[in-house]
Amino acid sequence: MDIGRTLPADVTADLLDELVASKARFDALLGVAADGIAHIDAGGTIARWNVAAEAISGIAAERALGSPVDAIVPGGWASIRAVPLDGLPHLVRWSFGAAGRAPVRAQVVAIVRTGGIDGWLVSFAPQQRFDEIEQLKNELIGSISHELKTPLATIKAYVETLRDNRLTAETAREYLAVMGDQADRLARAIDDLLLVSRVEAGQLLKRRETVSLDAVLDAALASIAFDADAHPLQRETAGVMISGDPDLLRDALAQVIENAAKFSAAGQTIEVRGESREGRCLVAVADRGIGIADDHLPYIFDRFYRVDRALAATSDGSGLGLFIASALARAHGGTIDVRSEPGFGSTFTLSLPVRS
Repeated sequence: MDIGRTLPADVTADLLDELVASKARFDALLGVAADGIAHIDAGGTIARWNVAAEAISGIAAERALGSPVDAIVPGGWASIRAVPLDGLPHLVRWSFGAAGRAPVRAQVVAIVRTGGIDGWLVSFAPQQRFDEIEQLKNELIGSISHELKTPLATIKAYVETLRDNRLTAETAREYLAVMGDQADRLARAIDDLLLVSRVEAGQLLKRRETVSLDAVLDAALASIAFDADAHPLQRETAGVMISGDPDLLRDALAQVIENAAKFSAAGQTIEVRGESREGRCLVAVADRGIGIADDHLPYIFDRFYRVDRALAATSDGSGLGLFIASALARAHGGTIDVRSEPGFGSTFTLSLPVRS
């Protein structure tokens, strides 16, 4: 109903107030929506055109409103009228025809009420956004496949060698040690993927205890089989207490330390420092590795983000470590930040509240 028209006598003041409020809520929703949204009336005229629609199409609302949809989207009226009147969204591909404007992918849903059609709502976004999501999905599948297939292939090769060749006991033990290391790598990759699924489902913090940072650090180093010969460890953690789920705290610290080791040359020291300050536990992990350029810093806690793709391609890891560490910090009511200088290393600092 267009509330600007003369109202029937049976429309009460309360009903009118509710209609006005509903329209205000609807207009507010259109205003904050990230996707472009258009309301096409039953005659094919554009009745609403939100701010995002202006930005995506490059067409101002003043021009769009009241115009036939074909004047704004060539062929748009035919694509809308082909949509079944079942109240379900249907995909169509639109192009605004403006120079430099990329195609958009739109979803159209018919507004059906008693007595006939009341128009259509169209939500649209740049096709590039969907292409990027598809690319991210493909990268995810590729990353998972690599992380699972590489250790499996190594294990299989060593098993076949052990089975088909007569080896000395010493060589056999060496082969078994390699297989054990690869099995551990496979288990870590699976654990990371499972942890990410828990992060996405919001199923993280189940218990909270106050424990020593030394105990959490020891558990973290054991979980990643930290090589102190390759990366001498300096620790200043004695007497510092930390609170949270000990297993998740271990995982968060392990991810940051493993990241530091991965991007540091053999022989470079890694420092772990802890301190209690104003009801919080601060844990800093500093390395003297390759460092991170400023333009990468806003993205390093994103899933699958790789600062150095050439190095990442030849190293272990799924690109999930810092994302997991950040998620675990947030689950504890804390934060993680980074300071870095290319060529001089990085310092990651976990800041977690200490609670009883």
